[in-house]
Amino acid sequence: MALSNDDLRKLARGESIEVPEQLFSSLNPRGWPDDPDLRRAVDWLKGYAGDDWPRRRLAAFARLHASAVGDLGFDEKGQFFDTGDTLGWYLFLGEAYLDHAWNFEPMYGSRVIPLLKAIGRSLPLIQGISGIDDRVKRLVGAEKRQPNGILFELLVAASYRRAGAAVEFRLETPGQRKTHDLDVTIGGILYAVECKRMQTSGYGEQERMRMRVLWRPASELLEKMGLSVFVDVTFQIPIAEVHERYLLERAEQWLSSKLPSLLWQDDFARGTIGEMDLAPLQSVLETDDVLISGTRVLELLTGRYRRHENHIQGVRFKYGASPRYMHECDQAIVLRWKCLAEASVNAKAKDVVAKLAQATEQLPNDRPGVVHIGLEAVEGDESEAARIARVLRSLEKFDPRDKPLEFVYVHYFLPNSPPEGGWDFEERVDWRRLSGTSRMPLDPAMLVIPADDA
Repeated sequence: MALSNDDLRKLARGESIEVPEQLFSSLNPRGWPDDPDLRRAVDWLKGYAGDDWPRRRLAAFARLHASAVGDLGFDEKGQFFDTGDTLGWYLFLGEAYLDHAWNFEPMYGSRVIPLLKAIGRSLPLIQGISGIDDRVKRLVGAEKRQPNGILFELLVAASYRRAGAAVEFRLETPGQRKTHDLDVTIGGILYAVECKRMQTSGYGEQERMRMRVLWRPASELLEKMGLSVFVDVTFQIPIAEVHERYLLERAEQWLSSKLPSLLWQDDFARGTIGEMDLAPLQSVLETDDVLISGTRVLELLTGRYRRHENHIQGVRFKYGASPRYMHECDQAIVLRWKCLAEASVNAKAKDVVAKLAQATEQLPNDRPGVVHIGLEAVEGDESEAARIARVLRSLEKFDPRDKPLEFVYVHYFLPNSPPEGGWDFEERVDWRRLSGTSRMPLDPAMLVIPADDA
């Protein structure tokens, strides 16, 4: 790291310091292969950012690295990027993946890079769509806080264009009622198409916030005792109904038992708590630094990485060349948790149905409508399987009232950052006909994964 911790803190506070250009430039000779699709998308979007891009890139860099030295005054969600410029963060990740890998954040990158690659791969189709210039200007400017919606629109529009449809982005006028996103003509029929990209489940975010509250007393106790501990809990009731001393009481019960580990099961949850072996991590640290917040450290600490399960991690460490990487570690406390309560699963499914109702309201009455809903399925594989089943049952019962809504597509994105490095991405599409007899306007093709790989 070419900057000191003091420099990083100054950057995070908005102070002006000299930043070496090599922090954002590739090695010579290049140490990893190029990615033309990704580069095409990143360069295209950066072009709309213009001369402001260096400032936005530096802000993303400062936020990411200052978070590692604990100098951000985090909000309660613990985010290490500026939500006021989420699009700038996405482009920073894309550029880092291409040209300065030492700045890449793999867990979030696995959610962003596949989308940008898909846009780059489809760029010749996207650039020919009427109204695209206005959409991208909004994406890079007014919508930079929440870019997922427009990125999803681009992917949907490209899919229709690939199927041979004529596509047009509808212009939005500030202050007027919101209408649908796309006019799509295919098979001689003009469709009104509305796209809704869900953020992380609102109910799921409430669960994560509540878990931080429930875990804090137990974590603080174990930290003060200098113990390295792993706790794995599956809740049978909604997280909101778990009393605040529950995990602390389980920790105290284990400490009183004097046993290496303790298993329990009651009306609230089942779980295990016990000593954690730091030897696998410490063995790796003898030769390599390890990313503090990555899946590799979770695998080394818990013995197994499970995709999309929730963790709260605390480690005491010394960092190496970068504050984002640990060089030594002598204490770690990890909580892995999930909630399988039916009320929790149903609440997350209802988020999708509510979004569908909102989308339907934006459709016109004078032509057939299609709704595409996109969401990340990252609540844990068991939870998501139950959630998907609940969503499909809800779609069967959905009443579009007086709207001629013919088809609903639900696109599930499953990003993953495996411990061995890189990223992988899965995609699933479900659809339902709600009315009409015409042929389905778009086969349930993937939006992100290339057809050859599907």
